[in-house]
Amino acid sequence: METDKLELDEIKDGVRKYWDYGSRFYDTAPGYDGDEERSLWKDYLSQAIGLEPKEILDVGTGTGAIALLLAELGHNVTGVDFSREMMEVARKKALDSSSSIRFLEGDVENLRFEDATFDCVTGRYVLWTMTNPEKAVREWVRVVKPGGMIVIIDGKWVTKGLLPMLSVGTYHIYRFIRCGKNPFAYDYTRDISAGLPNPHGVEKEQIVAYMSGAGVTGITVTDLEPIRAVQRKRLPRYMKYANDHPTYLVSGITPKKPQDDGT
Repeated sequence: METDKLELDEIKDGVRKYWDYGSRFYDTAPGYDGDEERSLWKDYLSQAIGLEPKEILDVGTGTGAIALLLAELGHNVTGVDFSREMMEVARKKALDSSSSIRFLEGDVENLRFEDATFDCVTGRYVLWTMTNPEKAVREWVRVVKPGGMIVIIDGKWVTKGLLPMLSVGTYHIYRFIRCGKNPFAYDYTRDISAGLPNPHGVEKEQIVAYMSGAGVTGITVTDLEPIRAVQRKRLPRYMKYANDHPTYLVSGITPKKPQDDGT
């Protein structure tokens, strides 16, 4: 994994530390990563990106879930994240699967790539963690070739109602017993949340607005309910409400001319 020292502000450093800690537990959530779900993810990614091999940047790559699937589909993948511990998990998974993915430590709101370097940028469950999501999306557009693809996968993580709240509480007890994860450290601190425009997830309409503002066209929104349904089948009963949040894949085409980043 390539790395150099990152200079992060207080909010970003807090986000990074949160995910460094979370790297020990991120892949332990029950109900994820079965063969049926992996097949669905591959289908959705192929529909959005196409079948021809491409140079793809996976921003906020985390433990490498999407990067690994893209590599299996035959793409050349670079993963970027500022959580070194999350990427260490991703690197080990890539080695185990003999996937040649390049992992770089970096701030995905300030990428260190030339304009028009990639054919596509993907980002799953990362936009909601951005301190400046408008800038982030413009930056992702900048590094994609004109007419390339932007694929953003995200969701709204707010839990409402007594039953979902009880399910979430039970889930955190489960993680504490199984993994030793502190049940009182499963969310950002108040200061970090105050510094994020979307601390509890991002609505699909907002993603479309960010992408449109960056000049992306031909935007489509796909509800990922089929993936959530597969996940629910594999979850224990006490977890079925905790993870049933709206999730969606939003994709579009980068502009033919580079966009002014507005900074």
